[in-house]
Amino acid sequence: MLKIALFLHVLSAIFWIGGMLFLVAVIAPYLKTLSDPKAKSQIFQVVGKQYRKWGWVAIITLLVTGPFMLLTMYPDYSIYSPSTGFGLALTIKLALVTIIVLSSFVHDFFIGPKARNSPKISSIARVFGRANLIIALAIVVFAVFLRFGGI
Repeated sequence: MLKIALFLHVLSAIFWIGGMLFLVAVIAPYLKTLSDPKAKSQIFQVVGKQYRKWGWVAIITLLVTGPFMLLTMYPDYSIYSPSTGFGLALTIKLALVTIIVLSSFVHDFFIGPKARNSPKISSIARVFGRANLIIALAIVVFAVFLRFGGI
């Protein structure tokens, strides 16, 4: 069961972060080549909606498999204390996970849908999206720290 959880966890992280990278590195530069602002907005809205659906499947999978793996692989709760290198890395990772889940929720269900009609809100949505990508990459860094015993 642990191997299945790990597989699903890694696959979900790849999908979620890979999707964000694809939006930033492929879709956004392509849209800059278009001159019609309505076409840009429409394409990003369609792609964003499709990605959002699967992105949330990935997020939920990560939120289920992460704690399961943590508790299965590290049953000695004393290492969870922030006074240990492992506990500090875990605390930072969980704080980042909380921030990104809340930020993604706000971006996907409030700011993103309104971005179509407002250049100002569209700029805010871009900032949220890029910040989420940076946070996601930081989460991966702390996941690596955890795998090797902590900070």
